[in-house]
Amino acid sequence: MKAGDSHAGFYPERHAAPESVWDRVMSAGLFRLHQLFRRRIPDPTLFAMEVARHAAGVRDLPLDGLVPDLRHRLRRGPVCGDMLAECFGLYCAALQRGNGASSDPSPVVTPIVLGAARILAKGGIVGLSQMEERQSALALAAAAAALRGTAVHLLTASEPGASVMAEAMRAPLAALGIGVGLITPAMDGRARRETYARLVVCGALRDVGIDYLRDSMMLGGRPRRVLGALDWLSGDIAADRTLLLPGMLCALIHEADRVMLDDSRAPLAVSTEADQSGERLLYEQALELARVLREPEDFTIGPGRIELTPGCSQRLGQLTQPLGGVWAGRERREELIALALNALHLAQRDRDYSVIQGRVLFPPPAKEAEEPSAAKQLLHKLVEVKEGCRLSGQRAVLAQISVPRVLGRYLHLAGACGDARGLEREFWRLYRLTSTQAGRYPRPILWAARLFATASARRDALLACMQAAAAACAVVIALRSPAEAQSLLQACAEAQIKVGIVRGTGDASEQQAVAELDTPGAVLVTLYPGERSVRRTRASPNPLTLVVAELHDAERHIAHIAGAYGADSCRILLSLEDEAVKLHLSPRELGAAMRAIQPGAEAPPDVAQRWVNRALRNAERAAATARWNAASVEQNLDDLLAFSGRRE
Repeated sequence: MKAGDSHAGFYPERHAAPESVWDRVMSAGLFRLHQLFRRRIPDPTLFAMEVARHAAGVRDLPLDGLVPDLRHRLRRGPVCGDMLAECFGLYCAALQRGNGASSDPSPVVTPIVLGAARILAKGGIVGLSQMEERQSALALAAAAAALRGTAVHLLTASEPGASVMAEAMRAPLAALGIGVGLITPAMDGRARRETYARLVVCGALRDVGIDYLRDSMMLGGRPRRVLGALDWLSGDIAADRTLLLPGMLCALIHEADRVMLDDSRAPLAVSTEADQSGERLLYEQALELARVLREPEDFTIGPGRIELTPGCSQRLGQLTQPLGGVWAGRERREELIALALNALHLAQRDRDYSVIQGRVLFPPPAKEAEEPSAAKQLLHKLVEVKEGCRLSGQRAVLAQISVPRVLGRYLHLAGACGDARGLEREFWRLYRLTSTQAGRYPRPILWAARLFATASARRDALLACMQAAAAACAVVIALRSPAEAQSLLQACAEAQIKVGIVRGTGDASEQQAVAELDTPGAVLVTLYPGERSVRRTRASPNPLTLVVAELHDAERHIAHIAGAYGADSCRILLSLEDEAVKLHLSPRELGAAMRAIQPGAEAPPDVAQRWVNRALRNAERAAATARWNAASVEQNLDDLLAFSGRRE
């Protein structure tokens, strides 16, 4: 990614310059050369020996006293290989003191990890198969940048992941006189500024990205380097440092495939509450009037609908005469009252909708592109008032920014993931980062597929899997949609199967549900991406089976879920009636799969494996195309509105 004109100064960040045709051609050539010759890191043995020599040389010295001289030498010029080995050696010495009298600095600081950390310090994406190796490589790269005095943001996909990274790095970096901060959503502005003042800050991408967006709003899009410094000197910016971040200097990404690719289509936004008092009063009046009415004198309940009687119309006119306003119109008030009666008598909690963290959730429409009608939106708000929840859809967006754009503002960007195979072109297109594999590729997740003709047959097979596991193992059911999860929970309740659920809130009930997986017969439903908040340690030899009951966007998502829960085996159960399967298999492919399955029956194992694998590959390609199209639309809009300045 090209650097712009803001590499230093008042608020250092990168502004990507427009690429010409020749720049794109040269960039494509560089990417192909890297794919041919540099897909794996060179032998790191000699570099690891140099790091060990530096660690042994400072073993008995006060480590924090060595930092000022090293920082002075690091700032005098670019960080070469020997200087980087000295930084890594100092961090390994701090690790060794934390581990006691161990001969090795750390059990996960291997030559492969050191080679990966060297790539991260230079910038790029590194593939490391083990979670502990990725954490160690990121910690080494963060320590090298912090020893130079550069503020480092270590970004993760979730708050629990950021907490784990902060705890792992706090002790060794404290021995070097470097503080580690952790950003949490509950922090106020003052606590956030104090945390960002530390050299190493861990946090979820969404928290740090929104803080950057707040800083951008406060600066008003002014040039950072000259006018920003003049504003500071003249007092136009408060002396108490109202800005949160010190700038966009260095970002190291943990689980880069999730943060940089999977989350790239969800924008980061700063919004504010709109005044809802008048609208809420209207819905409260409608519900109170509906409670006054009686069946069958005023209304009748039919199959899925409520009809008002002729006598009800006259009674409503008398009841609403003092109210005026919207209630003066007969058609409008009768429509409101009919929907309010629907919310009171037909819409039932945990059957037609669910209430999660103060929000009312209805099942999504049958088709993703289908927009809810005005009547459905009005019913949704009436149910929210009935349940005492906050009204939805009433937030005004003040500013927003995409994930690739906010990450592209960092002067130094690097990340680590388990396996970057198949993602190299996306990392290069979106971030201009090359991908390198360190060590062996991770062992692929082995799964067996089952394909059914109908959704009811798939549901029966799911229940059979849960009942069969009662004495043998624990079962985790992986789903994507809340509606499907609610339907499955209801079926389990009818079959008297006790089921826990993980939605990603990380509360005590979810932690208890995950802990119960150590007992045979435990069943857990997990909603993607709720597994990001799960850190399960295998406390018992009880085997665990992962059952994927909805089509995911990529096979690596299934690998993430299996790794989070420590699954021993994996099965994928799908049906040809699933919306995601019909979306990612063409009509011709669906017809061929249907002909291979008897009506109401299950496909043979080889047929199921072939068609489920085809659907997974199509879903992965569609997700990659959608990410690239979103980035292209954003770039085209930038080119179209270039005269108006920065859009966020």
